[in-house]
Amino acid sequence: MARRRDLLIVLAAVGAAVALPPFLRRRGRDLDLEPIPGLPGFRRLRTGSVSGGTGGNFILTGLTPADPQQAELRQQAAANPCRAAFGSRGWPGGTVPVAVFTDYNCPYCPVLSRLVLDLIASDAPIAVRWHDLPILGPRSRAAARAAVAARSQDRYLPVHEYLMHSVLRPGPHALRQLAAEFGMDPDRFLRDVASQATTDRLQRSAATAAVFGIVGTPSLLVGRTLVLGEISRETLLRLIDLELATPFPGCPD
Repeated sequence: MARRRDLLIVLAAVGAAVALPPFLRRRGRDLDLEPIPGLPGFRRLRTGSVSGGTGGNFILTGLTPADPQQAELRQQAAANPCRAAFGSRGWPGGTVPVAVFTDYNCPYCPVLSRLVLDLIASDAPIAVRWHDLPILGPRSRAAARAAVAARSQDRYLPVHEYLMHSVLRPGPHALRQLAAEFGMDPDRFLRDVASQATTDRLQRSAATAAVFGIVGTPSLLVGRTLVLGEISRETLLRLIDLELATPFPGCPD
């Protein structure tokens, strides 16, 4: 009888653990969070490896010097960091806004990109805004311009996924081939690649990254929490749960 009672107790404990809300199951040890200077309410979690030309301290060091236009964009981003990072949607109810900063030549960026895309496909409660941050040279800048240009024909994500695993050859012929492969108008695509609108979007993403102290890729802003570099699926899910459980008045919906 005692053995049967003990077995029932064990089974009940296992059942209770399985029935716990996802946040409590994934909570594990406390996350190591610290405030981001100059951005009240925002915090950062440093983890993993970050690719970039600077290394070392990733917060507000090694940033590209700001010309007058970039300085103004940084002031705008600092005045409304939520809008700069997440767009006009703010913080929609029942979801966590996520801003993803990547470079197409960053070694870990394809892994992080795939992780975020898988969460989107699984209907995770996130609203994602992608920021192209081409910090690794001319090939990165060319790929970023192509991805941003594809947005105007609603092909950003397919092109983004492709460029994460493929090298974009230089020249207009390669751009026309890319346009044809993804069902875009080649002439319009080439115009968009070279357009001021594409330059402006990349400049705004650069300004947003500067305000948050992002000088390497990949980087991820999950609600109010900044992650520099590698993050596991488990930790990302824990952050999403944490942000859902504690609404942030600094980002009104």
